[in-house]
Order: sequence, then structure tokens, then C-alpha cells
Amino acid sequence: MRKGTRGSVFRSAAEKLWVSFANLNMQQKLLIVFLSLVCLPVVMASYASSYYYTRSIKANTIAYATEITSKMVVKLDDYVTDLYNMSAMPLYNKEFLQWLADPNIELQKIKSMDLYIENLNKIKPDTMSVYVFDNYGHAFFNIKSMGKRNNLEEVKSEWAQIAEKGSGRPQLISTREVSTDKDTYYAFSVVRQLKQLNDMSPIGYIVFDTNITAINRQIQDVDQVTKGKTILVDENNTVVFDSDGKLITRNLSDDESIRMATADRGSFHIDVDGKSYICTYAKSALTKWKMFVYIPMEDATRQAAVTRNITLLTTGAFVTFALLIAIAISYALTRPLSKIKTLMQEVQTGNLDVSFNQKYRDEVGLLGRHFNIMVTRVRELLEEVKLTQTRKKEAEYAALQSQINPHFIYNTLEMIRMKAELNDDEEVADMTFTLGKLLRYGVNHEEQHVTVGKELEHLNNYMLLQNSRFSNKFRLVIDIPESDYEIPCIKLMFQPIVENAIHYAFKDRLEEGTIRISVRHKGEDVVFTVTDDGSGMDAQRLKALREHMTGNRVLTPGKGIGLRNVNERIKLQYGEVYGLTVESTENEGTRITIRLPDKRLREEGLEC
Repeated sequence: MRKGTRGSVFRSAAEKLWVSFANLNMQQKLLIVFLSLVCLPVVMASYASSYYYTRSIKANTIAYATEITSKMVVKLDDYVTDLYNMSAMPLYNKEFLQWLADPNIELQKIKSMDLYIENLNKIKPDTMSVYVFDNYGHAFFNIKSMGKRNNLEEVKSEWAQIAEKGSGRPQLISTREVSTDKDTYYAFSVVRQLKQLNDMSPIGYIVFDTNITAINRQIQDVDQVTKGKTILVDENNTVVFDSDGKLITRNLSDDESIRMATADRGSFHIDVDGKSYICTYAKSALTKWKMFVYIPMEDATRQAAVTRNITLLTTGAFVTFALLIAIAISYALTRPLSKIKTLMQEVQTGNLDVSFNQKYRDEVGLLGRHFNIMVTRVRELLEEVKLTQTRKKEAEYAALQSQINPHFIYNTLEMIRMKAELNDDEEVADMTFTLGKLLRYGVNHEEQHVTVGKELEHLNNYMLLQNSRFSNKFRLVIDIPESDYEIPCIKLMFQPIVENAIHYAFKDRLEEGTIRISVRHKGEDVVFTVTDDGSGMDAQRLKALREHMTGNRVLTPGKGIGLRNVNERIKLQYGEVYGLTVESTENEGTRITIRLPDKRLREEGLEC
């Protein structure tokens, strides 16, 4: 369907709808207007308020959860840092290093080693066991309550490889299931290779097994607040900790949350098992582990939902009550209006001997009162209309005469010029002719937008008169290429600026003055510069002039009017970013910058 056809169909439907509305009785119209202007906005405002309140709750929840997640990651990093520091403590015990480097096994050595390892195991409540291995196959360890690992011989070689790879730096091993004779639990480990301090030769390694209850202790308070769950995965996307305890040690590389968490920190909405969650995540700079906090959307927006329901119920009750009141009021209003309608039909037939019985002082009563006044004043109004028509004709005649006056001035100047030529006074003739051109250009109200070329032509005529008056005291230099003469601009743009320079810049100067007009292009704008080498202004006068141009200050009558007028007309025509800028230095001169949009260039660019 063509655009014109669609518009015709729309107008036809709108007309039919309006006709249907117009044919309703007044009571029905009032009810429809009430529903449209009162009930509907109230309902929409209530819904919008509820909607944006819910959005605000979600945004605040996400911001709070993101911050909490980052803080929990920092706390976890602090805990792991403590474990790293604990693994480095044997390096500061020379006696322990000597025992570890000694291949002999003595009772005193075993007791001392066991006592030192036991003390290390007591530093953190969640470290379950500490193992120390030397290069001679000897193992020293301390176990708390869960018992020694059943697979110690199997993991020993793996630990040795990890320690050797770290070469003295602590290495973090993700959560794994640990089986003992007494129980089974999940733990993550820290492994560090131990070296001699004199030659940095490896003499063994130390391992700390830490129960994931250490992580749970960091997280459980947050889960109670958010009513959600927390998952911690390592850099291989294997679950280190899960507050539900169902996903520990499982790889989640294919999980949607892992795919969406591409940054080091952020949040997103996700559905898990048919339930909507707000998920915030943060990545540890130390361990490279990533923590995910899932907040149920239902819990996060529960208060907002309660507020929304209360708002909607209150709005519904208000609208219902208001509708009943509107029905009663509309019925009460339509009865006197029907009476007025009947009386107006009588007036329409020419019967002016009618009157409305005013009982109340409400709007309908006032309407009836004014109806009575209208009927009694019909004849007076008719007389006033006749008088108004007569005055209108007189005003039109006066306007016609005002249009004739400029032509009278032009004709008079032309007669003076011809008289001067007859008297061989060419200078007066030329000045009169130039003045006529200036006057014709200035008072031609039909042409308010001109080109730069026409403005410069008008300016040259103005300078001819001024130099005739002041004996060629002023020199006008126009540094504008002819290619820019077609740029559109407002009328009378340059002349008031040059006139201001003549009146003030060269007021107390006897030698010749120079006024230069140049142009440069800046992006899609064109900038004209009017520079004089006159007396200039000090900082105080320049500030006052700038404030006057912006309307914030009034100067002495007659000063700066032309500049302010040009500035205001440019801003009204093209926008606030355009206009005049004044710069001046005392005893050096003044520079006025005119910024305009280069509409010619823009139009050419569009055509290209």
C-alpha cells in the first residue's frame, strides 16, 4: 500500500471515530473524557511507578550483589594468601631445614618435625592436614580429626611434580574429594617446594589440605541474605565450591553461566531449572578462580511485587469510586445544559425574548447567566462589529500609506541626485545615490536573508559615505575569496560591526585606520573575522561589552547596540552555538569573530 493511500485510510478512520464520539450525548462524552484524562493517566502512572520501582530494586540488587561478590573474592584471596604465607614459614626455620636435608631418621628429629608440623596445622582451623616430604622418601605429617588420606602414596608423586613445577612458589590445587579411614570430605591444597637458603637446592616440599568449610564460612552469611546460592570454579571451570553441595569437582565448561561470564566482573539474568536468577560474578586476580552468586529474581523483587499489587489495588478502588462520582456529576450537568441547548435553538430562530433560570453559581449557572447577557447584547455587538470593520479599513489604509513612505524617500533622493548632476556636483550626486542604495537595502523587509557578496556590496557603499565624510580616513580590506560570496547569512551583519569600529575604535585617532575582514572554514562552519587597529579596550570595558551582548548587563545608551543586535539575530536564526565573539587589547585593536553554519557546503555535500 502506498504512503498516500495509508494516510487517506488513517484520516478516514480518524474522521469516523470523531463522528462517533461527536454523536454521543454529553453524559457519555464526559465519562469518556474522564476515563481518558483521569483514570487512564492514573493507571498508567501507577503502572509506570511500579515498573520503575521494580527496575530500581533490580539495579540496586545487582549493584549490591556485585560489590558483595567482589568483596568475598577479596576475602578468599586473603585466606589463600595466608595459606601461601604458612607454606613459606619453614623456610625461615633453619633447624627445620637442617632436619629435612638430613637423610638420617632419629627419634629426636621425628619428634621435633612432628611438633613443628602440628603447630603449623593449628594456625588455621580449617586446615585438615599438613604433609612434609624430603628427598629421601620420608614423609612427616599431622592430621586433625579426619585421618590420613587413603591415597597418599598415589598423590605424593603428583604433589612432587606440582611442587617442582612451582620451583619454590606456592601452587594452588583445586578442590578434590579426600577419603580417609574415618570419613570423606572435600579439600583444596597448597603445595610449595622447600629449598636450602644457601644454594637454593630443593630438599623437599610441604602440602596443606584445607577443608572447603573455610570457603563456606566466607559465603554462608551472604547466601542467607540473598536467599540464593554461590558457586566457585577454578580456571579450568571445575567447581571448587557449591553452596548446595551438588556440583563440587564437576566441570561446568558447557554451562551457560560460564559462557556468559566473559569479563573479570559483571552480572546477567539467567534461568536455571525454570527459575529466574540475577547472577553476579567476579574473578580472583590471585587464584584465577571465579565466583558466581545466584539471587532468585522472585526474592529480589518480592517487596516490589507487594508494592505493585497494593498500588494497583488502591488505584483500582480510586478509579471505581471516581467513576461513580463522575456518573453522578455528568448526569447533574447534562440537565441544565439541555435547557440551555433548547434556549439557544430559540435564539437561532430569531427569538431573543428568552431567558435561562439561574439557580446555582456553578459553571453551568454562570454559562446561563452569560447566555442571558449575550442575548441582551446581540444588537450592541452587531454595532460594535460594524465599528470594528470601519476601523479595520482605516488601519489598512494607514498601513498602505506607510508602505508608500519609503518610496517617497527613494524618489526624493533620486530627485536630489538628479539636481546635483544638473549642477555638476558629482560628489553630492554619488553620495545621494549611495545613500539611496543603503536605504533601499536596509528597509527592504521582504529580503531578510542575503549572501555574503551582497553584504560586502552594502558594506562598500557604507564605507564610501563614511570616507566621504571623514576624508578617506578608513581603509577597508576584504580578504574573502569570491568562492565564499555565495554563503548565505543574515541581512546587515557586517555593517553594524564596522560602524561600531568607526565610532569607537578610531574616535580619538587622527591617522588612518584599517578594518580587515577575513574568513576561514572550520568543519561545517564558516568563521568571519573583523579586525581593526584602533584604540582597543581594557579588560574591564571588554568584560562589560561581553555581558551586554549576552543580555546580562546594560551599557550606556547607544553603546554596543549594533553588536548585541547582530549577535541576537544570528543566535535566533542559527542557534546558540553561533554568534559573535569579541577580543580586544588596549592600544592594539579589536577582533570580532562571527561564526555561522556554512549551509552552502552542507547542501552541496547532500547533493553529492
